[in-house]
Amino acid sequence: MRRGLDAAIGLLALDLLVILVTGAASPLALGGGTGSWGFAGRLTLLALAVVFRFRVLVPRERRANGGRLVLLLLLLPTLAQFQYGGGRINGDGVMYYVYVRSLWKDLDLDFTNEYTHYELIRRSDLAVPTKTGLRRSIFSIGPAVVWTPFFWLGEAVARTQTAVGADADLSGYGPCHRNAVALGSLLYGFATVLLVHALLRRHFTEGAALGAALLAWGATFLHWYMVQQPTMSHAVSAFGAALGLFLWERDREARRPWGYLVLGLALGLAMCLRWQNGVLLALPGLELLGRLRRAPRDLPRFALCGVLLLAATAVGAIPQMAAWKALYDEWVLRYPPHGTDFLRLDHPFVLETLFSSRHGLLSWTPAVWAAYLGFLPLVRRRPSLGWPLVVPLALMTYVNMCSGDWWAGGSFSNRRFDSLLPVFAFGFAAGLEWAHRRLRANPRAVLGLVAVPFVLWNVGLAEQTRRGFIPRDDTVEFPRLAGNTARVVSEAVGFPTTWPASLVFAWRHGRPPSQYDLLVGKYLFYRQNNMGGHVEVGVPGDDALLGEGWGPIETREGVAGRRVRGRARLFAPLDVPEELEIRFRAVSFEDVAEVRVEVNGRDAGRFAATRTWAEHRLRVPAVAWRRELNDVVLVAAPGVVVVDAADFGRILAGPGESRGFRER
Repeated sequence: MRRGLDAAIGLLALDLLVILVTGAASPLALGGGTGSWGFAGRLTLLALAVVFRFRVLVPRERRANGGRLVLLLLLLPTLAQFQYGGGRINGDGVMYYVYVRSLWKDLDLDFTNEYTHYELIRRSDLAVPTKTGLRRSIFSIGPAVVWTPFFWLGEAVARTQTAVGADADLSGYGPCHRNAVALGSLLYGFATVLLVHALLRRHFTEGAALGAALLAWGATFLHWYMVQQPTMSHAVSAFGAALGLFLWERDREARRPWGYLVLGLALGLAMCLRWQNGVLLALPGLELLGRLRRAPRDLPRFALCGVLLLAATAVGAIPQMAAWKALYDEWVLRYPPHGTDFLRLDHPFVLETLFSSRHGLLSWTPAVWAAYLGFLPLVRRRPSLGWPLVVPLALMTYVNMCSGDWWAGGSFSNRRFDSLLPVFAFGFAAGLEWAHRRLRANPRAVLGLVAVPFVLWNVGLAEQTRRGFIPRDDTVEFPRLAGNTARVVSEAVGFPTTWPASLVFAWRHGRPPSQYDLLVGKYLFYRQNNMGGHVEVGVPGDDALLGEGWGPIETREGVAGRRVRGRARLFAPLDVPEELEIRFRAVSFEDVAEVRVEVNGRDAGRFAATRTWAEHRLRVPAVAWRRELNDVVLVAAPGVVVVDAADFGRILAGPGESRGFRER
């Protein structure tokens, strides 16, 4: 019976694999076809067969690990989501996919035809060839390396379809290749979860290990990049980091020279997946230093181990170095291909990277709070494990804070922390273990925790009723109730997952914590999606950059603006201080009304508003500005002054850069 079930499980898995790669076709007539119900039927049959095979037909003492079985069963609905609601090639995923398509269809790294196919060839950063005659890419080649078996799988399925008379796309752009590569990322992401679970079981109970693995999978951005954007590098990068961590931890107490060779190869490959994974080299480096301190006479042996580690890392990183050589004629780049100012180690965005609503790690993924805080009990109870892991945790966090676009572009949460997911899992497990001990010591606390959400819900309803947000004697829909409660909380204390940054902002700037959520992360000029130097004053709902002192929106001669009530403040967020010109569009209700402008407490000049709308210019030197938020205050003399907008222009804008002024 076991052999028969093994065959059935293999047949069902093969059937599902073909459906996932083709998108629809199946070699078997199982489950009532290949529609959604047929797919669900296959998943159900496979789940029942797996449970029966590995739990029912196996004696209790020989049963497989229950945690792994749970994870495997959870993979099945993930496959359904991938098939019917997942993405394939989108966002930066295009830039990673062109590598694997060019490597195995054209046998080169000339992306001209791929960029042309995806209508990117005219983009300014891709239109001009590099000095080697190829098109540039700022992305890593590693994902294409590990996707290669799946790309070949897509090729094999497409050719099989052609051989049996079906219509299949063999260009490398078709559904079989796309689906196979995307499925590869999903499976690498799942392998990450399995590796994390196996790692944690060596140090924690099964419950803590399984709970931490589930948190790393479902409570972070990993699942998104397994299902919705699978052709980006983040799922495979997490796998590379997990594999390196697994190999490091496996025999770190008595690693032999060949072990450093294997570990170096794994870490070199991880660096090809995402270059930041090089931070993980700190783990074997610290290990060798610790062993040398304990046995200084073994210096030659440890030196050999270090050489083997570095040499193997270099070998593992050869694919990336070869790609750089082909694209830029350099084996190792002196600067990141994003630009010389992309990584500034003296310029960290600490609170923004962690707490901003623009993809702040802790604001988008509050579960990671438990990971960071879990390192407190981890280093206390398991110092030999916890302290080494603190090093990559701190280094990777800091490096990500120094990235040029710390918000990681169009990211889900802050995706650049993918290398830390297996490290976070140790914090999750230690935190779960600590919570379990505390609750066992004080079981009555469970009742209090259960009561908290109900009390908060009731307080929210009471406040809504008091303030007239909901009717006292009529029906009301749930989205309105929930939304109003969120509004009440936000007005009082801001976005809770941005604490303490939003509270620090409120204390420093005298503004409500809720303004932090909409203000921090905006820039007048800095990198993508900046404001182009334009700050609206008279547009409803566009008041994130406005401070106190502004009146309600009013219209004068068909132009909307806000009245200056004595002293009105607006925020000017900058990346670096530089000389700027400010243009205010204003009108007065008097013949002439003088307006004084202050920048960060410095007098920046004056202008005279008249009865007709006019633009007034002030040039402010770089010394008056500071990094990040700047206070720009308008002080109106007696009289009514209405301001429509403020435009900031860069005096020393480089070639091709916008100076920030908007044409009217």
